[in-house]
Amino acid sequence: MGLSEEDIISDYQNSRRQLEETEDQIRFLQRKGQQETESAIQEMNSRLRHQAVDGQAVSFIQQEMYRAQETFDEIANQEKRKCLQKLEENELNYRQKLRDIR
Repeated sequence: MGLSEEDIISDYQNSRRQLEETEDQIRFLQRKGQQETESAIQEMNSRLRHQAVDGQAVSFIQQEMYRAQETFDEIANQEKRKCLQKLEENELNYRQKLRDIR
C-alpha cells in the first residue's frame, strides 16, 4: 500500500522545515563570519595603531582576511544554492506524489 495524502504532506513539510533550518543556519554562519572578520580587522588596527608596524604588512594581512572571508562567502552561497535546489526538488516530488495518488 502506498502513502496516504496525509503522509505525503507530512513528509513534504518535514523535509521543507529541515531544509529551511539548514538555510537559516548557513545565513547565520555567513553573517557571523562577516562580523568576526570585521571585528578581527578592527581589533588588529586598534592594537597596532600606536606601534611602529609596517603599514604594508598590516594592509597585506587585511587583504588576506578579506580574501578568506570572500572564500567563505562563496562556499556559504554554494551551500545556500544547494538548499534552494533541494527545496525545489522537494516541492516537485511532493506535487508528483500527490498527482500519483489522485
